[in-house]
Formats: sequence, structure tokens, C-alpha cells
Amino acid sequence: MLRRYWNERCLKEPSAPSLHAVLFATRAAGLLSLGFIGSIGEFSETDKLHEAAAHARQLGFAGALAIHPTQVAIFNEAFSPSAQEVEWAHKVVAAENDAATRGLSAFSLNGKMIDPPVVRRAHEILALSSDNRA
Repeated sequence: MLRRYWNERCLKEPSAPSLHAVLFATRAAGLLSLGFIGSIGEFSETDKLHEAAAHARQLGFAGALAIHPTQVAIFNEAFSPSAQEVEWAHKVVAAENDAATRGLSAFSLNGKMIDPPVVRRAHEILALSSDNRA
């Protein structure tokens, strides 16, 4: 997937390496990462914009700035957690609370190891969702 992504998108986009550097720096600093790889000016090509936003979310961007009203719904859909992600996040947070009472910072949930970075991601998903009853 990543190789295909690099071949199809990043190599065609000269700004990709600098955007990745900004993404990594903002995430490391705990800041909100906004943006995506591509042009925001092509607002009439909604399929391409939705694909670019979906790729940006996969990379770790939290959202993007819109320059046209038609982009708002596309960005809201692309950067919002799915119902499955929210359900998973609630399970992780509940399991984290249980593990904390036992003095554990890493634990197993459905056969997968859950550690602090995964718990942090679960909290991020809940913060982004409208159902943030952690």
C-alpha cells in the first residue's frame, strides 16, 4: 500500500516530502496536523479531493482547510472516525481503565497488544467523534 502510494501520488507531487516532514513534526509536538498531498484548488474534482483526503487521514493528518463550500462535506467525511473506529476506541479505553487498576500499561484486547501509543490513538478517535463519552 505505501509503495503504491509513493509511486502514484508522492512522486508526482513535488511538495510531498516537505508535507511529510511537517506532518511528522506536528505529530511529534502534539499539534493538530492539517493538510494533504495535492492541490486544494481543484475543488470541482470531488473524487480526487476525497481520495487525497482519505490518503491524508491514513498518513496521520487530522483535517484540512477548505477554500470552497463543496470541500467541507468531503473533508468532514474523510477525516471523521467511522462507527467501527469509535466502537473500537471505546473498547480500548474501557480495557485501559481495567488494566490501570491492575497496574498494567500494556495489555491484550481481542488477541492484540494494546500499549500507550494505541491508547493515545483511541483517545484521539474519541476526541474527534461526536460520541466522545470516554
